[in-house]
Amino acid sequence: MNGTPRTAPASGEPAVPAAESLDWIVNRFTERVVGIRSAAVVSADGLLLASSAGLADEAARLAAVSSGIVALSSGGAQLLGRGRVARTVAEMAHGTIVVMAISDGSLLAVLASPHCDLGVAGYHMARLARQCGEVLTPAQRGPAAGGATAPASGPPPYAPGAAA
Repeated sequence: MNGTPRTAPASGEPAVPAAESLDWIVNRFTERVVGIRSAAVVSADGLLLASSAGLADEAARLAAVSSGIVALSSGGAQLLGRGRVARTVAEMAHGTIVVMAISDGSLLAVLASPHCDLGVAGYHMARLARQCGEVLTPAQRGPAAGGATAPASGPPPYAPGAAA
């Protein structure tokens, strides 16, 4: 152990360094899930928040592409009256892009190899999205902290597993 304070997330995940960054979380995901080449966390307005080491110069492009994909698929679903989009998948000759919500409109975009098991990848993406959401979403302040208790919120507009 290197002396870095460790905390255990409320979700039952293993303890991780308290000073973790989104880059560290995303890199850990890409290293552990077979078939995932790279991943990025993108803000609601399309800005790159974090990316795996494998993206390097392509990170900003993946952020822009994933933001555009979500805008198009969500707009299409709304126009057709089909409800919320759970995830968007674009299969290409040399891989697949999968985009899913994290929280407050932020996104997780993943580049998978052509032979990746997308069912397994989707499961791990949902876990990663939940973990990133805990980092991105500030803790709710209660009366003891000097703030009003925030009401429980529903799923984000582009939620994994939401009925379409």
